[in-house]
Amino acid sequence: MPDASWMSQFTLAHPELRMDVLDRLELGRGTTLLEVRISAPEEPEGGGWSEEIRRLASVRDVELLGTTGNSETCRVIFRGTTFIPILRRLRLVRHFPFPIQNGVATWNVVGPEGKVRQLLDTLGKLTDRVQVLGVRHGSSSGEPALLSPRQEEVLRRALAEGYFDVPRRISLTQLAAKMGVAISTLSVTLAVIEKKILEPRT
Repeated sequence: MPDASWMSQFTLAHPELRMDVLDRLELGRGTTLLEVRISAPEEPEGGGWSEEIRRLASVRDVELLGTTGNSETCRVIFRGTTFIPILRRLRLVRHFPFPIQNGVATWNVVGPEGKVRQLLDTLGKLTDRVQVLGVRHGSSSGEPALLSPRQEEVLRRALAEGYFDVPRRISLTQLAAKMGVAISTLSVTLAVIEKKILEPRT
């Protein structure tokens, strides 16, 4: 995410939280409405995140939709540039929901390979932090998920903490401690994830 965006500012300030963007509506004149769910890894976290978001510079309004234990769901209206014009121009579909954690947004984009390459080239000119986690050919519907929900969670956390950065911002030992799992378990899980992503599906 761009460092200046409220989503980046908020999630970098709270790296333990996960923000899921559930839906989006362009309101015009540079204004966007997002519906988001903010979750803590365990309850109680304290909440009140919607009020904190309301105080961020580009945010115009926040409507709290509900709270459940360790999460809040709210609508955020903000001004600022988004990636929607790029996706619209290339006629690419970005699936919802998508997570943002520690300033990193993970998208699942569907479209022709040439258009996806154009997207990567365009984003690469805007930021040097674009990474491709995997490419899958064929229909996006009716196929089993590449990763299990737990594997997706581990992958998102490892990305958010900087485990895949070059150079790494966190070691396997540190990541395992933060996630509360054994080093050997995490090592095996990451190896399985990498194998699934890198090996072509048959």
